[in-house]
Amino acid sequence: MGYKVPQLVPFVGDEELANLKQVIQKQWLTEGPFAEEFVSLIKDKTGAKYAVLANNGTLALFIALKAIGIKDGDEIIIPNITFIASATSAYFAGATPVFVDVDPNTLNIDVTQLEKLITSKTKAIMPVHVYGQAADMDPILDIAKKYNIKVIEDAAQGYGVEYKGKHTGTIGDVGTISFFADKTVTCGEGAVVLTNNEEIYNTLKLLRNQGRPNSGTFIHPFLGMNFRMTDLQCAVGVAQLKKFDKIIQLKTKNYDLYYEKLKNVKEISFVEIEEYSNFIPFRVNIKVDKKEELIQYLEENKIQTRTFFYPLHRQPCFEYLKYKIDDFPISNRVFNEGLSLAIFPGLEVEQIELVTDTIIEFFNKD
Repeated sequence: MGYKVPQLVPFVGDEELANLKQVIQKQWLTEGPFAEEFVSLIKDKTGAKYAVLANNGTLALFIALKAIGIKDGDEIIIPNITFIASATSAYFAGATPVFVDVDPNTLNIDVTQLEKLITSKTKAIMPVHVYGQAADMDPILDIAKKYNIKVIEDAAQGYGVEYKGKHTGTIGDVGTISFFADKTVTCGEGAVVLTNNEEIYNTLKLLRNQGRPNSGTFIHPFLGMNFRMTDLQCAVGVAQLKKFDKIIQLKTKNYDLYYEKLKNVKEISFVEIEEYSNFIPFRVNIKVDKKEELIQYLEENKIQTRTFFYPLHRQPCFEYLKYKIDDFPISNRVFNEGLSLAIFPGLEVEQIELVTDTIIEFFNKD
């Protein structure tokens, strides 16, 4: 289908092409000068003491988990509404994911349910900063300290997002940010692992580079694999970071227009933004009546849609965990109501008006 309003159009252009041309001309394709600059810019923005790159967000979570000592049989508490990589990274690290329901207003982890899930096998909590705002970190840190467990932040969607002035991914023991194609800053694929702990950082360096601290040697004191990015990807990333303020300006403008057009539609509610977090729109996330019928109507009008994340406890691949469908009522409810609308920087006013007018038309036709 030729969509009039697709979910995503990457915000790339002459800046990225110029950097890519430099990479080709210098013939340094693997991690090199642009990777070094990319990491430096990320550290400047996030305030993280240490940062290492990874191939993608899923593998970033995996090596972060291994770097904090996750072993076979450990349990990791993970919010039930998130992309599946949060849980599969735990599985492949040898751990058992333990799901916790989410706050119905923010869709982030429900911190009031954490303590009852902690057992002698619990080794980490993985808050996910979902859909452009931070999870409530202070209670999570307090609980982690009380039970002597680690905190690994999944800030895949969280570049630029802060909790009480601290950048997501730098608040717990270790954190990750993704640069997948739909993220606010993109390299196509890629990710970064952040930490302020030197021991974790040194382990990360070994894990991501074939068990050696630096390339160019064939002595491997540690068991590791290849989790590096290329300078081609980082060249795109550097260009993206340098126009980050423009990206946020455009996405915020788009979000504000959606909100103005739809705020008085009684069948719609917007995901709430808490005071402890700034907000960098990832999508326009709304909860609606008759979600499936509305999706069909939008698609018929050539407007591409996305639902909220499918609850992890209902994923077929996690049937072995023996959860019942009704175990997570909030997750079920927000999935049944949740709809994500496009907000990419290049979205035109006319496209947003087409989306909002079509939604209003849908609810007025009954």
